[in-house]
Amino acid sequence: MKKIHSLPHLSAFEAAARLGSFSAAADELFLTTGAVSRHIRSLEEQLGITLFYRGHKSVRLTPAGENFSRTASRVISELYAAESALKASAGRQRLVVHSLPTFTMHWLMPKLAAFNEIHPEVAIDITTSTGAVDRNTPFDLAIRRDPAHFSGLKAIPFLQEESLLVCSQSYLRAMPVSAPGTLAGHTAIRIRAREDLWHSWLNTYPTALDASPPPLTLDHTFAAIQAAEDGLGLAVVPYLFCAKHLSSGRLVSPFPALTIRTGAYSLLLRDRDDEVVRKFAAWLQAFQV
Repeated sequence: MKKIHSLPHLSAFEAAARLGSFSAAADELFLTTGAVSRHIRSLEEQLGITLFYRGHKSVRLTPAGENFSRTASRVISELYAAESALKASAGRQRLVVHSLPTFTMHWLMPKLAAFNEIHPEVAIDITTSTGAVDRNTPFDLAIRRDPAHFSGLKAIPFLQEESLLVCSQSYLRAMPVSAPGTLAGHTAIRIRAREDLWHSWLNTYPTALDASPPPLTLDHTFAAIQAAEDGLGLAVVPYLFCAKHLSSGRLVSPFPALTIRTGAYSLLLRDRDDEVVRKFAAWLQAFQV
């Protein structure tokens, strides 16, 4: 380990440099003026350079002292910030939640402030991915919708997913839709990761989409929402992902009452079973519908 000669004397030097006075530095650090003077003298001897010009009742930094004081000030500030962060986090319990990206973006994140207000002692660490839960990754809880992705973990359903047909206002003005059976000629925005959405819609409300233009296919739900907002066609998306878009008018639904159930989100529990896990699980289960 490298020996840092200035470390034992850094606080005394930084205070004296900032205040321009050994006695003022002593008052700030609850030391004697002689103790501050000895710290700085020892530092100068170890470094082999003079850091202060000493007058009868005053001191001022040498050019070398000025250069070193800038580094000392930065180091002290960073240490203070690090200590403050540690003190702020003391007693907080960390909970790692492994969730789905779109679900996290559009549903979980907007609600976390409420959880933080109720449980400020819990620090939430969220990681996201799609597909089956990887049990080799570090997490305490996971959130998934497809039972094929539960990886054998105990599942607690907490949120029903309902989906509906959406598009932009400009699209609906240009391409009016009067009933589910009148969708011939409309572009269907399909989601590669959620092919079940349009299949469920068509099974529930048969349409003439076979006579429509080729569909626009995108990878993820958030991309389909954006495409619908941009007027590129009709999309079937979960209401919990587009609620804000509908309330703001960025999206509209031709048939807001015609919804379909497209699954349920489940909380997946690992080996950890303590108060923090139970707090988060209880909070999620309060949203049960």
